[in-house]
Amino acid sequence: MSYFRVGDKVISSRRVKAGHREDGPIVCEAAVPGEVIKIERAEWDGVLVRLGPGQEWWFKPGQLIHVEDT
Repeated sequence: MSYFRVGDKVISSRRVKAGHREDGPIVCEAAVPGEVIKIERAEWDGVLVRLGPGQEWWFKPGQLIHVEDT
């Protein structure tokens, strides 16, 4: 979890579905951009990302890829 910090620009690494087993509705497709807004180190899905206007989701670290600022 220390790999991510608040303010990091990220994209989703793949299609993400809701639920512990990811068997729920689709949250986002692959390569959706966002920004890390909170981190909960004690949680398995502890990276809160703002994906778009009003849309926030808790991601597992493996579901995210850093985006380089250019």
